[in-house]
Amino acid sequence: MQSLVSSIRPLDTPTTAFGVQPLVELSDRKAHAFTYIFRGSVVLTAALSNYGLEQIGFAAPWLPWMILMPLMGIMQSIRARRQRKHGLTSSTATDKTMRLLQKSFVLIILVSVASACVVGWAVVHPILLVLYGVSTFVAGRVLRFRPLLLGGVACGLLGSTAAFVPADTQLLLIATAMLLSYIIPGYLLGKQSR
Repeated sequence: MQSLVSSIRPLDTPTTAFGVQPLVELSDRKAHAFTYIFRGSVVLTAALSNYGLEQIGFAAPWLPWMILMPLMGIMQSIRARRQRKHGLTSSTATDKTMRLLQKSFVLIILVSVASACVVGWAVVHPILLVLYGVSTFVAGRVLRFRPLLLGGVACGLLGSTAAFVPADTQLLLIATAMLLSYIIPGYLLGKQSR
């Protein structure tokens, strides 16, 4: 009986004559795996902390977002700079597309934060989750990795569901979405790249 990780394979992954994936692609997958696990964990932590603080009546339950998101950005910038300095970044079309996708999503997040000040988070959360889903689905196609595709679909469905629930419940859907679309696929991507 195969393990879950060994049964999940990329979509149409190019291989060498011996059926082995190129090493550069495997190291890129490992870097992407770390990014998905890290981002997903930080967002999951912020969402659950916000929900918990709201439930106990804390005056500023959004504070975890204000602390964790900038910290995550700083840590990822430092990590990216170190990787570039040591020549660990790739310049393949896949890697360039993934970087462009991530930069685009940062812009979407910034626009969403500005929009939330006007229309409220109860309106913005579902839209963000659907966009997380689209982004994850596209990344799954670019990386040819089925769990990211499925995670993107799950995230999109959770985003659609979030439109019909109160803002505090949306936080639980965000946490679930991060688990299904970022953390689990990231773990499987890292496991596969070993």
